[in-house]
Amino acid sequence: MRLYSGGGKRLPEKNRAASARKGGKRLAPSRHKTAFLAPVALLAAGGVTLSAWLMTEGTLPGGLWPGEATGVTEITVPAETLPDTGETPTGAEETPSGQTPESDRFVLSFAGDCTLGAEHTAWDKAGNFPDVVGDDYAYPFSGVREVFSRDDFTFVNLECALTDHDVPADKTYRFRGLPEYGAILTEGSVEAVSLANNHSQDYGSAGLKETRQVLESLGIAAGGDGETFLYTTDRGLRVGVYTAYHIGKQGIRQAISSLQEQGAEVIVAAFHAGTEGAYEPTDFQRQMFRYAAECGAQIVYNSHPHVLQPMEYWGESVIFYSLGNFCFGGNRNPSDKDTAILQVTVERQEDGTVMLEQVDALACSVTSTSGRNDYRPCLYASGSAGAVRVEQKLHETYQPKATAPPSAETDGEKTAKAENLAASIS
Repeated sequence: MRLYSGGGKRLPEKNRAASARKGGKRLAPSRHKTAFLAPVALLAAGGVTLSAWLMTEGTLPGGLWPGEATGVTEITVPAETLPDTGETPTGAEETPSGQTPESDRFVLSFAGDCTLGAEHTAWDKAGNFPDVVGDDYAYPFSGVREVFSRDDFTFVNLECALTDHDVPADKTYRFRGLPEYGAILTEGSVEAVSLANNHSQDYGSAGLKETRQVLESLGIAAGGDGETFLYTTDRGLRVGVYTAYHIGKQGIRQAISSLQEQGAEVIVAAFHAGTEGAYEPTDFQRQMFRYAAECGAQIVYNSHPHVLQPMEYWGESVIFYSLGNFCFGGNRNPSDKDTAILQVTVERQEDGTVMLEQVDALACSVTSTSGRNDYRPCLYASGSAGAVRVEQKLHETYQPKATAPPSAETDGEKTAKAENLAASIS
């Protein structure tokens, strides 16, 4: 579904490096100490228009792709299978006369929570992530890898530790995957992840340290709470990313300013906030995410609610309030299996500035089989019940049957904790 397409939105000009490094990937991490402000309510933004950009294959009841937990062949999305909309599909090689060359257009993909493992007390039980996936590290992303391999940059929230340490933190849910599971991300063509979440230290500081080492060894960029990194894509686009779990205006402003000074052409602010199971953003989300957009983040990303929430435009930026779960080992049969890949196409102009050209949503399920989670996200068919639900959730028109319980730690509690931390270091 097409969320935005047209004349483009000019992104604010940033301080740019003298030249982009072509054909390589560069990381430049830094950390920012933060101070924090309390939330206030803001008005909702206007609506968006949609058009179809989804697969048209047959589905199971509810719009799910057919397939079993093992031995499933990879589902691809070649251009010839897409509906004939008169538009050039993502990844097409030909450029119509008078349009911007493909070399100046870049596609950035965003997906939700990825828990590549299982909860501590059930790690070895049948039907959990380790049991289903085994050592087939290409399996979890095999239903969407073709989408991610065609883009320039793929970003997800990694909500687990990848470690051999087996002493969990004293909390209700503790998620762990093997260090070898880092290969799942590379097999899935994922370039960067957020570690700024409430599960990155499920196995303590030692588990987080090993997780970082695993990701670094694979060339996967990662940002923790209050951190920034600069990632240069293979085709030379400089993507600056700020990741935060404890969120405040001072930290947002300082981090985005730092990325601008480092020469980021596109800035992503990736947060972890909201209420679990809620289909509406909190006032805190709206305030902080819009503030990040006003400070210069062209793309604002969020995780934690575990369900899809709406997206909106704020000024010249796009905000994804929650992308829900994606490759999610935290639940063997989640009640809400809807998710989406949000793809942002940006265009570099002759003067070096970058414009938001297009936003597409690919409606997905977290599983390729009905009635359970096989930890293999797949595309919904165009017009299916699942695709319709995803569209409603992104438009803020979905009516859930029941309200899920709130999260154990609210945004207000996190803010109070962060304010105490900021006071202690000021």
